[in-house]
Amino acid sequence: MAEGNEGGGEATVQQVEDSERTEDYQKLIDYGLNEKVAVKLDEIYQQGKLKHEDLDERALDALKEFPVEGAVTVLKQFLESNLEHVSNKSAYLCGVMKTYRQRKQYNYDFKNKYGKLMKVHLHTATSTSGDSLTLNPGKGPNKEKLKAIIDKSGYTLDVTTGQRKYGGPPPNWEGPAPGPGCEVFCGKIPKDLYEDELIPLFENCGTVWDLRLMMDPLTGQNRGYAFVTFTTREAANEAVKQLDNYTIRDNATLKVNISIPNLRLFVGNIPKSKSQEEILEEFSKRTAE
Repeated sequence: MAEGNEGGGEATVQQVEDSERTEDYQKLIDYGLNEKVAVKLDEIYQQGKLKHEDLDERALDALKEFPVEGAVTVLKQFLESNLEHVSNKSAYLCGVMKTYRQRKQYNYDFKNKYGKLMKVHLHTATSTSGDSLTLNPGKGPNKEKLKAIIDKSGYTLDVTTGQRKYGGPPPNWEGPAPGPGCEVFCGKIPKDLYEDELIPLFENCGTVWDLRLMMDPLTGQNRGYAFVTFTTREAANEAVKQLDNYTIRDNATLKVNISIPNLRLFVGNIPKSKSQEEILEEFSKRTAE
């Protein structure tokens, strides 16, 4: 029979576990988080990837309302993520939770639609990754090349679950932000390509204000397009001249053109009784002719 802790005996399992917790662990319990979730979050604290003060109430409330097993899976994914260039870790964690929900809903919808086919899909995904709902962080950019680019330029790289933003504005910039005609759209980007390969190309065309590479949280890869803003229209035009149809890899050419502002306006909750003429008349009162 195991001896108690009295009289110099061995410490209990609970006492050992408590001694391994940070001082913020109890704050998580007091906030109402499930014990399993609090333990996993405390492990992240211990590894230095997150501080308790980094989390705002929005993130803590979301964790508290999240299904326990799902929250643990999300925190495990967060722990395994590269957070080197994540400036707002609380928002990033909320993004990971949102993506988890989306992927879970996608699998649920797919299962309802395809039935047995989904069972085969889930079995294959589970047998290869261990968790079909675990997000794929992707291979990522070459860290050494990216570090060299950032050190040389003095720019920042801000990573969220939806995009990777480099720059904006350049260091010691004085004056207004770039106006219309200074931004280019870059499409047909290979999904496993990152800013460590894109930035040098565009910097050859002029001074880059910022580069925003759109990311797909479900795959961990880019969405195939990015927006690059230059400090001048001349540099943007040069980028189109140099890089439109540029072969960046075998069988992969970029599509680069001046970005056109989105002038589309969505209007909802229009009464069904309103005719097209009445709607046009109403908008004409509020727009310049």
